[in-house]
Amino acid sequence: MSENTNEQWSSRWGLVFAAMGMAIGTGNIWRFPRVAATNGGGAFYIAYFLALFLWAIPLLAAEGVWGKVSRMGVIGSWKEMLGKKWTWVGALIAWISLAIAFYYAVVIGWCIRYFLYAATGVLKPGVDSKALWDAFINNPTQGALFFIIALLVSIFIVSRGIQNGLEKANKFMIPSIFILLIFLAIRAQFLPGAWKGLEYLFTIRMEDVMKGKTYLEAFTQAAWSTGAGWGLFLTYFVYAKKDEDILLNSATTAFADTAAASLAGLCVIPTIFAIAPDPMAAVKSGNNGLAFIHLTNLFTQIPGGIIMALAFFAALIMAALSSEISMIQLGVRLLEDAGWGTKKATWAIGIACLVCGLPSAMYNWFFENQDWVWGVGLLLSGLLFSIGAMKVGVRKIWVEYIEPCSDIKYYWMWWLVCLFPVWFVIIFGWWTMQAISWYPGEWYKWLPISKYTYTVGTMYYQWIIAAVVFFFLNNWLAEKTTHKLEAKY
Repeated sequence: MSENTNEQWSSRWGLVFAAMGMAIGTGNIWRFPRVAATNGGGAFYIAYFLALFLWAIPLLAAEGVWGKVSRMGVIGSWKEMLGKKWTWVGALIAWISLAIAFYYAVVIGWCIRYFLYAATGVLKPGVDSKALWDAFINNPTQGALFFIIALLVSIFIVSRGIQNGLEKANKFMIPSIFILLIFLAIRAQFLPGAWKGLEYLFTIRMEDVMKGKTYLEAFTQAAWSTGAGWGLFLTYFVYAKKDEDILLNSATTAFADTAAASLAGLCVIPTIFAIAPDPMAAVKSGNNGLAFIHLTNLFTQIPGGIIMALAFFAALIMAALSSEISMIQLGVRLLEDAGWGTKKATWAIGIACLVCGLPSAMYNWFFENQDWVWGVGLLLSGLLFSIGAMKVGVRKIWVEYIEPCSDIKYYWMWWLVCLFPVWFVIIFGWWTMQAISWYPGEWYKWLPISKYTYTVGTMYYQWIIAAVVFFFLNNWLAEKTTHKLEAKY
């Protein structure tokens, strides 16, 4: 076993920065602004803050308990907390996050490519940003090349261990992300007409406050943005001190994530409203269209726009990278629980990411399908953590594991985990109904994936296959997962 298998965070700030890095990703920078702008602006913020308390913070706290108490990764923690027969549930949750890790490095590759476009003068006045994006995204060789570069960087960081790898990287990347976003937000305010974007983003309109869709979108964004229920916060809490405050760190992570997303909104929306001829068309163009087509085009028209482009794509790279390394670390901890050394485990997970991620890097339709299947699958992960907490005993967890080490003595903030099944039924039901409407009469089909990319069927079939495989592997997984981290302090 390698020497650094039982490493822990060197300080509370090491854990805090890592947890913030886990939560802050590309969804903060390119998804939050457009979803907030198209779903009520100020009304969306009201709904989003409700979602932090009703959804994100309780789930993060549940993960913190699983990791801190068991001192094992996602699979072993479920065995320790609920018994051997629950091991397969931990495996399913772990697979969902690893499936995202497989294709998430692709996104880092896109951001690296565009950072280089800005640095080498490709982004200049008159460039056809749509043609540039289409040429890149439809080039399998380019996609694979930058995916591999991103993956190698991620593997290198994780292979150096907790303190020298993840902790040092996040202590650099998280402050850098905030500095870059603050710079971009300030610069955007000096654009003529930027105030229109601010007005649109923060005005509270009562008709939007009363819309159910505002809350559905806000809760969904909170689920994807904060990383609640993914098993990543759990993995990081394996390495936490024995007296680490679970609820305080959960709240800190959720609100830091929201601060980063809000800074991104202060940059993206004012820039679009100041320059774009049709701001709402740009906002509604989707994540890729917003970042790589519309904003890229706007950067070429703004004085000093290339500096903004470099800062924007640098922030995206670090946000994506800080999330990717947390997902790879999740996989590494699973193998460490089976007795593997850190470096060997890291390269094994890296090779798995390479093999399973290449199709997404080379074919965008495959990327979009995996993003759909496992992105929505995160709602399922959250449901399982909620059920697990109620099975162990919500009051028992509070009294024995959370309250004794917490500076936040509000039981209700934790108890809200009991309501998660209600939110799951509403949110997942909404997503299901939407997907059915996209494929009238064919919503249950899933092959070929290139045709049925976003069907309900493609979600269900892939989830069921994974669940069945892990259910039958339950006893084998339980027997292999035996190595706990020995907390030193």
